[in-house]
Amino acid sequence: MGDVGSDVLFDVIGSLSMPANGFRRPEGRTVLFVTNTPGYGGTEKHLLELLRRLGNCGVRSLILCVGTDPYSDRLNGRNHGKVSIRCEKALKSIWDWFRVFRDIRPDVVVFVYGTLTQHPWYASVAGRFAGIRRLYAIQQLIPPPVPPKVEVRSIHDLLERLIGKRTRWVLRSTVQSYLCDKTICVSNAVRESLVRDYRFPRRKTVTVHNSVSVSEFAPSGNAGAAIRTKLELGSEEFVLVCAARLSEEKGIDILLLAMSQLLHRNLQCKCIIVGDGDLREKLLEQVRALGLTHHVFMVGFQEDVRPYLLAGNAFVLTSHKEGLPFAVLEAMACGLPCVVTNVGGNVEAVAHNVNGFVVSAGSVDEVAEAISSLLADPHECARMSRVARSIACEQFDIEPKMADTKKIILA
Repeated sequence: MGDVGSDVLFDVIGSLSMPANGFRRPEGRTVLFVTNTPGYGGTEKHLLELLRRLGNCGVRSLILCVGTDPYSDRLNGRNHGKVSIRCEKALKSIWDWFRVFRDIRPDVVVFVYGTLTQHPWYASVAGRFAGIRRLYAIQQLIPPPVPPKVEVRSIHDLLERLIGKRTRWVLRSTVQSYLCDKTICVSNAVRESLVRDYRFPRRKTVTVHNSVSVSEFAPSGNAGAAIRTKLELGSEEFVLVCAARLSEEKGIDILLLAMSQLLHRNLQCKCIIVGDGDLREKLLEQVRALGLTHHVFMVGFQEDVRPYLLAGNAFVLTSHKEGLPFAVLEAMACGLPCVVTNVGGNVEAVAHNVNGFVVSAGSVDEVAEAISSLLADPHECARMSRVARSIACEQFDIEPKMADTKKIILA
């Protein structure tokens, strides 16, 4: 887009943003969170934590669920303040979005993005035309690579460069970024990718790291003993825990191949995988094919993952794409050294040889070697455990991070 004067275009788009003069005080405001999610995960849990804290400062919160509603059951009987849910099966046009925004008439709209394309670009346009005074976005996942530039060798190539896939991708995402007052990124890696690759204006982006309740997630003696007993795991066995959605980007197949390699090297450890998803049956078949039936336990989705973390000696996440996963922060808070891939914001939480190991995405050998290092040196594993807990408490405590987010969206 830089080739066709996109800066001018985006400045015009940005001029649709309305000034905040005369905007009401935080008390009594209505904040609408817009979500579109296939199910319940870290992004959705983060929103519920934010809603609970907004309720404490007199804000009326609404969630607009485009499609699935994973929130209603979890809001019932919980201390989330005044929260309402509205479900729309599909919002297919700018008029549909305009109609909903005019009907609800919120003071603030926050688009919650699990992926960059989760909401259409014209939703932000509709919000501005509907008179919304403040628009924000929360970006949870590092975006996909932008398609490469087309070399111009013909008229067709020139047209492709001007209006092709790359241009459309960048245009759609930057429309949203210029119309929003701020885009909150959950890691520096997410922010830098949006600014560098998708031309988000840096002045309109900010990093507020994902966070964890360090009082809720904390080491606790024999709290994991019941899970070990249930799964028939001995108290002295070395147990890995992985908590993740069973989807392609999480790379669970890499973890299973690493477990198989460890088994063939006669290194004894077990692995609990907490989570569900489309790949469940495929991964179960891989477990059987690799002879891991008695070494890998796929326990499905668990509303409370803490007992499983506390049953482990270390945490592992072999994902191909991340923003800054809550599962890693929760594991660190529970005192688990973490083996993570060098993607997204993982390295903003885990430092190699400090509170865990950082390995290359897709490398079975590196994952197996990291796990074997933890197995071979219990004292080093214990040291990493203490450091992991310390980093979680000092850098990723939920209360100051939520205060930062509230300050932004209630400005």
